[in-house]
Amino acid sequence: MARSAVTRTSQGGEPAQPPSAPARPLRDQYVQVMKALADPVRLDMLRLIGSGDEYACTALETELPVGKSTISYHVKILNHAGLLSVQRRGRNFFYTVHKDVLDFYAPGILERLALALDSE
Repeated sequence: MARSAVTRTSQGGEPAQPPSAPARPLRDQYVQVMKALADPVRLDMLRLIGSGDEYACTALETELPVGKSTISYHVKILNHAGLLSVQRRGRNFFYTVHKDVLDFYAPGILERLALALDSE
């Protein structure tokens, strides 16, 4: 089912799907997002990347206890779920969280992740 150019709304008047979500049925998109969120490394990545407007891949390499290939693997999953975008500038990659999509499927998750980290 392709998404139409018109934004559909639910009965409560909220968008049935965020504007930047991939064009797939809503149920399938929920499955992709929940699978993407079901990994501690990806949650850490979202917390770090979501802390600003964009985040450099090189910064992730220093912040996370995983290698470049593992970061690349997890970025691919998050990107496929529509939770982040990747922009290449020269030799560097920069990541941006789609906060509208993330807040649609998991409202307030970035804030809760930050609070959980502070309490550890």
